[in-house]
Amino acid sequence: MAYYVGFDIGGTTVKYGLVNETGEILEKGSFVTTPNDGEQLIANMAKQVAAYQEKYAILSVGVSVPGIVRKDGYMITAGAVTSFFAINLKTVCEAAFQLPVIVQNDANCVALAEQWIGNAQGVENYIVISLGTAVGCGIVINNAIYQGAHGAAGEVGWTMQQRLDYTQDLEAGSWNFTSGVVLGLYNRYQQATGKEVTDARVILDLVRQGDEMATKVMDRYYEDVAKGLLNLVCAFDPEVILLGGGISANDEFLGCLSERIDKIKQHHKSLNHLAGVTVAEIKPCLLRNDAGLIGAVYHAKQIVG
Repeated sequence: MAYYVGFDIGGTTVKYGLVNETGEILEKGSFVTTPNDGEQLIANMAKQVAAYQEKYAILSVGVSVPGIVRKDGYMITAGAVTSFFAINLKTVCEAAFQLPVIVQNDANCVALAEQWIGNAQGVENYIVISLGTAVGCGIVINNAIYQGAHGAAGEVGWTMQQRLDYTQDLEAGSWNFTSGVVLGLYNRYQQATGKEVTDARVILDLVRQGDEMATKVMDRYYEDVAKGLLNLVCAFDPEVILLGGGISANDEFLGCLSERIDKIKQHHKSLNHLAGVTVAEIKPCLLRNDAGLIGAVYHAKQIVG
């Protein structure tokens, strides 16, 4: 049996695990991220790798990280982990772990996990969209992650969805701020009602109860998410789009989103003509909280077999 170590680095928590050659997580844990202290973060990771090496012959390590990652492991950005900006994280980790290391963007890792043991098995061209704080995206073309010229492919959250107002920061009208759950849905509800919310189920419950303001906010959210997904379908012609993030696990949300997608297609001449022929099906991801870790390992597994 072959063994690998995976890390999923987030802004507040680093998840880690021991994964075998079939994608099964045998052991896992987490520790607090030190976003401004990269040396401490790497030292904590190295400690976990060494602990696993005492019991298992580890072949390689996969690291999932936010931000723009070049193919050589150089971090152009790293989200909230400011200490990882402008360093070659692959080189640093290999020196600390004394093992082969692959570093990959977190949304790309989710896409790789779905390819390995999720809902993209046997699919050559697909896109994974994660609706979380903002909008994450992993693009797979001909069975390979598409990273673009600089590692920035998939930053669809930056795409502008609103009418341009040059007196404001244009990113405020981007897909992150219309379709992210925290930046978009929660923020819009708070702006509309003055009430803070931290769980989409609260808004969905209010809609079910006939709350007018929650219904308006949710209706606009469905419209923006559906529009963004169909724009990706037009640009990439994927076989399927997989939705991740906590809200995507809600059957009611998926049903209403599907209805809105169908409505848009029916009123779009070309898309309506191609419905059921080339317009991709939109489905939920199979894997959830451990997808980033599993995908990082899958990528690491590919470099050593």
